[in-house]
Amino acid sequence: MPQIAVLTRDDRLVDMLRTSGLKASAIDGAELARYARITEAPQVLVVDVRGEDQLPPSLAAFRRQHNGAGVVLVVSALDPRLMLEAMRAGASECVAEPVSAKTLDEAVRRVLTNNVPQPAGQLFAFIGAKGGVGASTLAVNTAAALGRTSSNQVLLIDFHVHHGDTALFFGVEPRFSVLDALDNIHRADESFFAGVVEKTEAGVHLLASPSRPRAAVIDPKRARTLLESAAHMYRVTVLDVPRSDPTVVDSLDQATTIVVVTSQEITSIHSAGRIAEMLRQRYGPGRVKVVINRFQRDAVIAREDVERVVGAGVKHIPSDYASALDALNTGRPVVLEADNRLAKSLATFAKDLAGVTREQAPRPSGVLARLAWRRA
Repeated sequence: MPQIAVLTRDDRLVDMLRTSGLKASAIDGAELARYARITEAPQVLVVDVRGEDQLPPSLAAFRRQHNGAGVVLVVSALDPRLMLEAMRAGASECVAEPVSAKTLDEAVRRVLTNNVPQPAGQLFAFIGAKGGVGASTLAVNTAAALGRTSSNQVLLIDFHVHHGDTALFFGVEPRFSVLDALDNIHRADESFFAGVVEKTEAGVHLLASPSRPRAAVIDPKRARTLLESAAHMYRVTVLDVPRSDPTVVDSLDQATTIVVVTSQEITSIHSAGRIAEMLRQRYGPGRVKVVINRFQRDAVIAREDVERVVGAGVKHIPSDYASALDALNTGRPVVLEADNRLAKSLATFAKDLAGVTREQAPRPSGVLARLAWRRA
């Protein structure tokens, strides 16, 4: 029979689990600390943090010692800060008051049934080497392509708070913007995201730039929290990042890959080299890629010349300005056109970037199970 340890001062939680047919026993903080040092551990640890503003200090050590054990939190309310802390500590389920035997039993049994860590979201950031190279086009079409190949939702965040255009690519008029999300980041849970994103016909959830330019300065701490929350709630998050905003560029710790977009113009290539080198120094060379947009094989500057300047191999997207312009004017990402050469190239690029080989399996239910965390 499953072994359930319950860290609580409320004996009713233990009684609830026993009533459901589970073998549960109460432990105290000293017992939890002991579990963090020994090889034996319960299959599931239930931690009651109602009335507390932080998790037990030994919880993280327990998870490091027993990464196969499940952790269920019992909380007073679904506080975003505490939930993020819980996910970092390895909790996979969260039960909020009013706590009933049914909800507690369901959370514990979900952990027992599926206690394999779920892959968290990949996060891809696109930065243009200069204006007009098509970084937004690549970001939009990458999001749309991955939205078609996955049963899970894809989020696109437009950080161009002064002049973002991603909403035009999807033909939508969002009610809220990325600034609304940043201003209310303390509410960043699943229901909050559902309320501020714009759901597009392409299957992408869009957190757009403001419809009217605003004199806003992005707080780096809030930007990091937003990206961390997005990575927990979406299997794929794509960012359209302005190179001119160091706050956002310096907040990409969560990024799986940062893509620097250039053209075959000499000023763009030199800018791409500088930006790529700066990003490699900050985030590591393995997380930075360079792509040539609107690539022309007969251009004066060849692909090999670009690689020499940027110091690494590059990908390329063929030039088809007419198709890209038609897609923008109709509010439908070009990648959705199956017979289009540009669309096929963009789709292949997106799949290679994300390592997509097949349809991903649906995620399990449960609050923290849907927000499952791993280091991307």
